[in-house]
Amino acid sequence: MTYLLDTHVFLWLAAEPEKLSPVVRKTVEQGSCELLLSTASGWEIALLWKLGRIELPEPPSAFVPSAMQALRITPLPIGFTAAIAAATLPLIHRDPFDRLLIAEAMKNNLTILTKDQTIPQYGVSILW
Repeated sequence: MTYLLDTHVFLWLAAEPEKLSPVVRKTVEQGSCELLLSTASGWEIALLWKLGRIELPEPPSAFVPSAMQALRITPLPIGFTAAIAAATLPLIHRDPFDRLLIAEAMKNNLTILTKDQTIPQYGVSILW
């Protein structure tokens, strides 16, 4: 199975795995699934770091690729279709980064690993 990581799940997986739910931790530890990280999450992490809202052991330009490699996470580029779809989704969720993840999940029929309980209102599957 292939899963799209929400930004907080990626950060917790990389630095604080104890914050993950037992279900998510077990799913990831089994190693039989493919994990994707959206380019939107990389952008969000860099922005949060720049604003001082998160701390990282090194700048995002080094931390994100290094953690992705160590955790065997595949990057998922933002395509035009997903970007346009994100902008036209109903305004249930106002976070533009989450809206991009939702659009990508819809387009690629992905389950999102997330704690965010608003996302399923779009008909997208989550695992937490």
